[in-house]
Amino acid sequence: MELGAHVWLRRPKSHWGWVPAKITDKEELEITKGVKVIHLTLRDDRHMEVTLPTNGGKYGRRGAEYMNDHQEEFVVKVEVNPEELKTADHNDIKLRNLPSSYHLSGEDPQTGEVSKPKDNSEVVGGVDDLIGLTHLHEPAILHALRLRYDSDIIYTSTGPILIAVNPFKPMGLYTDEMMERYCMQGEQGIGQPSAKTANGFQTPFKRSRKLEPSSKRLSPHVYQTADDAYRAMMRGLENTALMAPARSKAKKGQQQFGNPTNQSILVSGESGAGKTVTTKIVLNYLAMLSKRRTDRDQNRTPSVMSPKRAPSSPGGGPDVSIEQQVLQSNPILESFGNARTIRNDNSSRFGKYIDINFTQAGKLSGASIETYLLEKVRLIRPSVGERNYHVFYQFLSSATETEREELFIDSATFDDFRMLAETGVYDRRDGVLDSSNHQEMLDAMITIGFTPETVQSLMRLVIGVLFAGNITFSEADDGDACTLDESEAALKAAALLGLSFEGLSKSLTERVVNAGVEVITKPLIMQESTKALEALIKSVYGAAFDFIVKRVNASIVEDTASHGKSAASIGVLDIFGFETFDINNFEQLCINYTNEALQQQFNKYVFKLEQQEYEREGILWKFISFPDNQDVLDLIDLRHQGIMSLLDEQCILPKSNDQKFTRYLYARCDKHPRFDASSSQRVDYKFSIQHYAGYVEYTTDQWLEKNKDELPAAASNLLASSDFGLIEEIRKFVRTEDRGGRGTVATKSVGAQFSTQLKSLRARIDATIPHYIRCLKPNDDLVPDYFEPKNIVEQLRCGGVLEAVRVSRA
Repeated sequence: MELGAHVWLRRPKSHWGWVPAKITDKEELEITKGVKVIHLTLRDDRHMEVTLPTNGGKYGRRGAEYMNDHQEEFVVKVEVNPEELKTADHNDIKLRNLPSSYHLSGEDPQTGEVSKPKDNSEVVGGVDDLIGLTHLHEPAILHALRLRYDSDIIYTSTGPILIAVNPFKPMGLYTDEMMERYCMQGEQGIGQPSAKTANGFQTPFKRSRKLEPSSKRLSPHVYQTADDAYRAMMRGLENTALMAPARSKAKKGQQQFGNPTNQSILVSGESGAGKTVTTKIVLNYLAMLSKRRTDRDQNRTPSVMSPKRAPSSPGGGPDVSIEQQVLQSNPILESFGNARTIRNDNSSRFGKYIDINFTQAGKLSGASIETYLLEKVRLIRPSVGERNYHVFYQFLSSATETEREELFIDSATFDDFRMLAETGVYDRRDGVLDSSNHQEMLDAMITIGFTPETVQSLMRLVIGVLFAGNITFSEADDGDACTLDESEAALKAAALLGLSFEGLSKSLTERVVNAGVEVITKPLIMQESTKALEALIKSVYGAAFDFIVKRVNASIVEDTASHGKSAASIGVLDIFGFETFDINNFEQLCINYTNEALQQQFNKYVFKLEQQEYEREGILWKFISFPDNQDVLDLIDLRHQGIMSLLDEQCILPKSNDQKFTRYLYARCDKHPRFDASSSQRVDYKFSIQHYAGYVEYTTDQWLEKNKDELPAAASNLLASSDFGLIEEIRKFVRTEDRGGRGTVATKSVGAQFSTQLKSLRARIDATIPHYIRCLKPNDDLVPDYFEPKNIVEQLRCGGVLEAVRVSRA
């Protein structure tokens, strides 16, 4: 850092956190004998590169104008030691990348290639890949992303990681012509590993460094990530075929030498960052590649047009391709599992891993979907400013007169149902019409293979659940019992669910416990009856969701007779992002536990393997520290000691409750460095965990009930008496308490089941080569053309991107 150097200066009070500055004076002082410090004088610097115009002539906010927000002229002095000055490594001062110092797009300075100045008009922000920046640090990354965002360039690479910034507006990036370009690039092998390195073990950044010269490659795009995964899978299959003699002892999808054949694409980011849309784009591209292979085999001109839904007969007739069926699973699952939240108008309230199977020839042969942790509490208490699940609004917006008459809704609107009216939010901010989505869902159901009768039965169940939400009780004079009000809502709910009113009333106002040969009936107070009703609503809806997933999987399962035997797969993960709200409950702990586990997997591939490979190859490099969150995972899931295990212990005790569990938690976890519970928190039965993304405070209200998530035995017996065919089909998915009123928690608790699922997911990912897409949300207002820098920096830090880039340049 010499006189006249253009730098970034950390300014916490600035909207940007970092501001452009220039070193105008340098003074060396000897504070004691042999100990010197240097005082640098820095002034504000308005000499900033500008955002380039797009082809349409649109300009973003330009150069210094971005830095003018509440930013006055300044002169500051900063003390640095000589070593920091020599290495240009100071916490609050970072060298700036000026246009003349940019590397060519994607060029890696570690390859020994000579960098040269380039015309800034070639690549906005100087690089398509952040590891090509001359000076690589937080403000440089932030500035490059801002320049690209201003020019409507939402994709940027960081080695093997694709950064996708949600534009919150339609983009012309997903046309058939765009697919054609990336497909042709993949088929021509541009930017793919060379033959010399294809068989050797490769870590994520090593893989990116051994690509062919990337100046030939198209700009970063989600299509490119999907294409890279597909081509890597095909190379693995080709290598496996060549090594057939050695392959006899290897498992399917795993080469005996070299990298795994199976791939995975892990889409992550906080709520509203665009994970769901990105996942759909990936699936659409993979389906197109499969269709292109099929067209070529049938001597048709290969098409890059995405597979469109074809007219089909009920049950998914012969005109429906497997590609179409896989794509059409999305509208169905989104209708029943997505909702408008504060942060996102189409937020997935469940996680899913889609395993897409391909034949040796690269044609899609089937798929399977595994779902995680549907947020059933939303059915009862959606938060202020949010909606319940989309399907409720979709059907009420689209029901025909006949449907309204048959399902007793007549002229009913959203306001007439408590489950929808409590928040007073009925529309979507993104302008998407519920009626349009409903038609898309119905079309998708027929494409998948749902019969019209099954579709109608599902809509009947949806309305039955809504009417159940309107049921009320009356308390007895002594307060020790209650009765179910014989209201219009209760009568309609019973009729739609195929139940008698008397049976419904008895199951919700009495508790039956079998004590040996004796049957004990105990009346429920109004609070207990309300809980029983809520459990019935959640159980029925949750079972219907599981039924839908099973039906979808039955439709898209591998069909070896029609499509050939599966040889490899690409898994696509779309799972909830890290969450922290004003009130965080059991659901948030499970969600954040998931993100902790996936972050550790990310660390393993991007950091640990990279560093170990460098050491094995004897490459001199500077060790990069990275966040290791194993202690957080131990706090949550360590056997007999973690929060989940302690919760399970309390769930099997007959007289335990949330307060006793919380006190037990304090006693067992109080000394853990990542656990905290202040005096004020203990009064309210709360605690905090220091996650990789920051502190989160949790309340333990209803944790035991949510962890059991069981339908009372009386209500389960009631469902068994239903004459509604769909209820009989979904009963197998209902979690029911045992005859003594308690469940065997080791096999039934939500926490134990979810932990097992998560470990299985990690094992599946570990057996693949992962490809990462980090989705970023530029602002919390969900509006286009607004880049909030501190939001972006926090997401980059939480997602491990900043550390990943540092590793790539070590």
